[in-house]
Amino acid sequence: MRKGARIFSAVLLMVTLAFPYLAYAEENIGFKDVGGTYWAQDEINSMAKLGLVKGYSDNTFKPNKPVTREEFAALIARAFYLDLLEDDKSPTFMDVTNTRWSFSAVEASKEFLTGYYPPSGKAFFDPTGKATREDVAVALVKTLNYQPDDLKDERVLDRFYDENEISPNMSSYVALAVENKLINGYSDWTFRPDQAVTRAEAAALLYRAIKGAAGDSQQALTLNVEVPDTTPTPTFYITGDVTKGATVFINNEEAEVVQGQFRVGFRLKEEGTYTYTVTARLAGGKTQSVTKTVKYEKGAPTLEVKGVPETTDKQMITVTWTVKDGNDPSPVVYVNGEKQYSSSAKAIIYLEEGNNDITVVAENSSGKSTKVVKRVVFQSGGPVLNVLNVPETTDKELLKVSWTVQDKNDNAPKVYLNGEQQYGTTTHVNLKEGTNTLTFKAVNSIGKTTEVTKTVVLNGGAPVLTVDPVAESTNKNTIKISWNVQDKNDNSPKVYINGEQAYNSGTTVSLKPGPNAITVKVVNKLGKSTEKSFNVTFSSDGPTLVVNPIPQTTDKKTVQVSWSVSDNNDNYPKVYLNDEQAYGSSMSVSLVAGANTIKIKAVNSFGATKEETHTIVFEPPGPRLVLGYAPETTSSETITLTWTVSDENDSYPKVFVNDKQVNYNSMNVILSPGPNTFRIVASNSLGKTTEVVYTVTYSPTP
Repeated sequence: MRKGARIFSAVLLMVTLAFPYLAYAEENIGFKDVGGTYWAQDEINSMAKLGLVKGYSDNTFKPNKPVTREEFAALIARAFYLDLLEDDKSPTFMDVTNTRWSFSAVEASKEFLTGYYPPSGKAFFDPTGKATREDVAVALVKTLNYQPDDLKDERVLDRFYDENEISPNMSSYVALAVENKLINGYSDWTFRPDQAVTRAEAAALLYRAIKGAAGDSQQALTLNVEVPDTTPTPTFYITGDVTKGATVFINNEEAEVVQGQFRVGFRLKEEGTYTYTVTARLAGGKTQSVTKTVKYEKGAPTLEVKGVPETTDKQMITVTWTVKDGNDPSPVVYVNGEKQYSSSAKAIIYLEEGNNDITVVAENSSGKSTKVVKRVVFQSGGPVLNVLNVPETTDKELLKVSWTVQDKNDNAPKVYLNGEQQYGTTTHVNLKEGTNTLTFKAVNSIGKTTEVTKTVVLNGGAPVLTVDPVAESTNKNTIKISWNVQDKNDNSPKVYINGEQAYNSGTTVSLKPGPNAITVKVVNKLGKSTEKSFNVTFSSDGPTLVVNPIPQTTDKKTVQVSWSVSDNNDNYPKVYLNDEQAYGSSMSVSLVAGANTIKIKAVNSFGATKEETHTIVFEPPGPRLVLGYAPETTSSETITLTWTVSDENDSYPKVFVNDKQVNYNSMNVILSPGPNTFRIVASNSLGKTTEVVYTVTYSPTP
């Protein structure tokens, strides 16, 4: 049964309640626990007489027992005569299978008492859960077909302290229920949306809803219908508006009505005239009907052609079309006599210079056709060439130039620079000194050309030379010259030092004593040069001579003289000792008795000298003479005299005994009785003597 029929049945049910004697005059229903003072006695007894609610076998109603969701679904189904499904139908909710007692009632009332639909997983109904006041209010509003915009007082729920506990997506339905007195709040100004509904409350609420539907049946009924007189297509629509709450039928089929508006589409099969009766019915039976006719007569396709200008400079244009035919979903389209694919709505046309006629024909399956002719004049032009990055003057030999080229008839026109074909959109040009002419030419596939000439003057600059600071004077015979050179046109300009090419970024220059002129010159491949000159004075300080200490006096014939010598400009300066060249770092000098002058002189390769003079006095001693053992008295006529003699300045000093030279270190002497005196004298080569006098007494044995 459709929604409108449900409301109508509800109204009939209300009439039965208003006149119970028509069906139940002989029956007197009463429950032990619903006495004469019970607040819902009348509502419970009336609903029981209709068979919508029942008591228990002990003649009790148990009015305060909560109603489950599946029990309330059964009440709605019975009260509003909802269509019950067969048990073999597939269940909507995972927890209400087709074997459950409430299956048919839950399926019939799911539009009004909805289940729960999680984001993932299966829908469930929670059949044994409590039917809350919020559930019941929403279900009643939906069964009575109240719409959200029927609400007159948007603040009707403000009276309840617990308004915020009402589900946001249900608040408009609860507001309608309260505004239409289908459900009320409590004396403490609460609504208690999550509170379970009791059996007494359920009976009273259904009773109130049925009475409300009866009151709605007294309102006026208006119906406006719009239907086309003729249609060239098999599909057309019947539209209109009707009093809110009314049900609309078209040729006895219920139409969907939203907020008092309806729009229903129909598809015709054959040409001819068709009649449609539109009926509106309010709850209570009030009806109004309108009859309309529509004539279906097939026509030619509707064809609209676009993309064809009157004039163009593009050789290729894209022609598009829109074709519609109510009797043929795929009319055939021909462009200049060539059949087009049904899946396409465009064609590419290549134009010739001058006038071009484009004929588009659409033909449907009935043989009816529509033709559209468009004329376009094609006047082609050359490519659009734009040359970039070409200055009037530059100091760089290598110039990067770029360009853009566009052509409406060629995606890739050719570009030439000074007659040589280019690829891409950039190139590098090597300029020559002076004026350079660059001629760019773009040629498209039609042979149209565009030419751009640019002139650039190369004023090649000289290299930029930076020389590290150079000292004006130095005591070294070499100097390090370092530099940095940059050139916009030459990565490796040549560098010359005093006319001799140098490499890398530094070199060592040899100096001569006195002023030295140094010129650094750099030359690039264009012949441009930059030079810088410096004067460096080389003053050699001479060697550094250090003579080790020499004593002022000595008793030795020779003295060892040692020194160290260094020179910043000569690794091996010469050393002279008393004008005699010495080698190594020391030399032995022979002395003469008395004062001796020692002159040490160092000379470097540049002739610079350092000299030291020292005086040493040689005072030679006499030889060292030691007499061997000799007795003072003896009875022997002959004795041997012995001695030792040494001298630091004479390896072989002479020895005289009583003025007679002796070549050995001993001498046999014959004694004369009595004292014998011997004078032993040692004499060295320097004339120094040492004398020992020895006396021995000879006493012959008698």
